[in-house]
Amino acid sequence: MNKIRIIGLVILVIGIVIKFAVENDATDFISGILIGGGIGLLLTGKVGKTTK
Repeated sequence: MNKIRIIGLVILVIGIVIKFAVENDATDFISGILIGGGIGLLLTGKVGKTTK
């Protein structure tokens, strides 16, 4: 696994932990963003466009 995918996995785990650890409307929004970003980084494994 490359560094970006490891960061995505860490962000995903943090988002899941925040969702169950803290009960607040703002944390639901933040955890949703973290989970979505983590899944995106896990699947793509890159940030930004590649140049040819």
